[in-house]
Amino acid sequence: MAADGGAQKRKEGDARPPVELAFTLSQAGQPATPFKLVGTEARVLIGRQLEGDIVLESSSVSLNHCELFLKKKNRDPVLYVRDFSRNGTGVRHARGAANGDEFAELRHGEEQELRHRSELLIPARQKRSRDPDTRISFQVRFDLPDAYCPLTRSGRWDYEEKLGEGGLAVVYRARDTQNSGRQVAVKVSKFSGVGEGSSQNRHIYALWREARWSIERLHNESHANYEIGGAVLFARYLEDHTGFEVQEPRADFDGLRKRFEDPAFAWGTHRFEPPIAKRPYVVMELIDGKLLQAVVESGPSLRPAEQQKVIRQCCKALVYLERFGVIHRDFRGCNIFLEGRHTREDDFCVKVIDLGFMTSADPADMRNPNPAIRCAWQGDPE
Repeated sequence: MAADGGAQKRKEGDARPPVELAFTLSQAGQPATPFKLVGTEARVLIGRQLEGDIVLESSSVSLNHCELFLKKKNRDPVLYVRDFSRNGTGVRHARGAANGDEFAELRHGEEQELRHRSELLIPARQKRSRDPDTRISFQVRFDLPDAYCPLTRSGRWDYEEKLGEGGLAVVYRARDTQNSGRQVAVKVSKFSGVGEGSSQNRHIYALWREARWSIERLHNESHANYEIGGAVLFARYLEDHTGFEVQEPRADFDGLRKRFEDPAFAWGTHRFEPPIAKRPYVVMELIDGKLLQAVVESGPSLRPAEQQKVIRQCCKALVYLERFGVIHRDFRGCNIFLEGRHTREDDFCVKVIDLGFMTSADPADMRNPNPAIRCAWQGDPE
């Protein structure tokens, strides 16, 4: 079957596994069809051809109408659709569908990236415009942790569009179906399904640590150093689903950090018991605003009063970190939101995000060889 690329062999000498991506295609009111592409040669074929993975009977659909495939961006899989048809393939993304936007039409040989909740319209045009509309719309849904299924009403998070992406995780807007439908941001690790004894588990630990810095320190009202005026300047982490907190149930945050950040800790050989989560993620408050970097680059320039406000609040955020004896280590415009500025330019609040590099200000940590402590600019120990 074209969607199963598991039988494809890796090139000799390539130590890294092939990229892979699990997703579903669904029509309204019908069960979703699951697929898993492994490698950049695997395909999901859609058309009238009986050997295809999804067979459509309409005469407006070409034998080989379109295909879904993966490209590799850095180390990450990216899903694409390519059209081969006479009548085109329609594509629109989640936010466009919510706004009532029309489908963009791909013509023969054209391709486009697909995202979580992107929609395909097959074909984009009817063979004869006066015929009854027999076009079929498919929605793409990535295989995301604890995702809500509207047909079975199982799962918790109704994932919407992607909000951002870094080297270690992807952030999605989501609706919490178990908590009055509140909107949140879910940060999903790119290291799902990492095997035991893999040094990559340090990236899942970093995700756990950044959530706990918020939950145990910055936003913990019972902590002696908590101060509401400083706490509001940082994105609040709401839940941790990485599995690290069960490694030593009796250990506190500092105790676990001491264990996993020990210079002698062997990430490449350690076997976790119980195993850490196969689909690690954390949940954060949803910030309604723009990144400082995007505001500066897109213009117009911040007014002097706004610049002063940003500087004052950033300084206050750094002072708040000093109360806890920690340093951010990645404090820059791409990690600072201006919340609420789109409603009133003079009434916004800085929100610092991404605590993944945050660590103790202890000078010993600057020389700690543990890869869970080292920053990217210090070099990858691998």
